[in-house]
Amino acid sequence: MNSTTEKKPFKKEPKKPRKISRQYLENAALYYLQRYASSAENLRAVLTRKVKRSCTFHEIEPEPFYPVIDDMITRYIASGLLNDKAFAEAKVSSLRRQGKSRQAISAKLSVKGLSKSALIHHAEEAGDENSDLTAARILARRKKLGPYRPQPLTDPKAKQKEMAALARAGYSYDICRRVLDFDEDEE
Repeated sequence: MNSTTEKKPFKKEPKKPRKISRQYLENAALYYLQRYASSAENLRAVLTRKVKRSCTFHEIEPEPFYPVIDDMITRYIASGLLNDKAFAEAKVSSLRRQGKSRQAISAKLSVKGLSKSALIHHAEEAGDENSDLTAARILARRKKLGPYRPQPLTDPKAKQKEMAALARAGYSYDICRRVLDFDEDEE
């Protein structure tokens, strides 16, 4: 093929950010909240990234927009659009159904802007030892570990590998042992 007729791969250029205004931030925040459940700090981080990206591109100072973000978040909390407690409870419930441990749930909530505060403590208390055991069983079923494996163990190290998989997911030794020794008929 001739070098003049070679086609270069199509590369899409990144979208240019819109110029920041109070109305643009308001619309962006409401659109984000329509699509995703969020904590106050997570919404603040999303809007701050938008401001920084736009201000860098358009070469304007971002500082005047930070108080606007704070005012919006205060209004949204007062009106009930943002509720960190409800967000934490819903997130804990969702992550429990996925088979996540207390440690994993705490880490996910921290990432979403809920610091090691009363909310995370409350969310962790909502999950007692039995819910951790139930979540570990869900994970074992999903990964086909322990009593959920399709074939019996032939490798002597296989049980250790299964226990390590559960331990990496954040479960204690006792819970790992109980899940792997669990008999479905006992339930």
